[in-house]
Amino acid sequence: MAAAQTEEAELLTSFLLDPARLPNILTFDQFRALFPREVHGSPLLRSLFLDLSAQRGHTIDTVAAAIEFEAQRGGQAIRREVARQRREEVDWEVDGEVEMDRALFASDSAAKKSKHTLDSILPELEGATGAVEAEIAKLQQQEADLKEALARTIDELGDLRTGELANQQLPDEVLDRLENLQEICNRKT
Repeated sequence: MAAAQTEEAELLTSFLLDPARLPNILTFDQFRALFPREVHGSPLLRSLFLDLSAQRGHTIDTVAAAIEFEAQRGGQAIRREVARQRREEVDWEVDGEVEMDRALFASDSAAKKSKHTLDSILPELEGATGAVEAEIAKLQQQEADLKEALARTIDELGDLRTGELANQQLPDEVLDRLENLQEICNRKT
């Protein structure tokens, strides 16, 4: 069992931590290319990159500690959590079936036998069909709204990549914030 725990910790470490350091993901030159050319020579960019690297390193250290802690615990808590989630899923499925029975038969218990005839069940089924169609229409509208929001986000990101910003003051705001960051860093040293 200990070998499996060690192997699990090694896998998590090699896949989550080793490639997660900021310089492994993004070089300083790539980072600098994300900013307007006017600020490429600014020492604030290197300071910002180093600060982001340090923050990322702190996060990675936290994840490494969590991996080590879970490996020491033997994964029992994880197995309990997975079992609990499976029970909840089964309960939800049963609850969903009971709710559907209640909606169709208007009874308090799914176990009760309904005394519907063909003539009495048809209006119930038509009502349920209408409710399902309304829910489908609502979901389709949500899908369309999400697609529209994603398209706007993609357009905005494309503008950022080409340097055609909708907010023309953004470069100045970034420079001001970088200067504030530098002042804060200088005060701490």
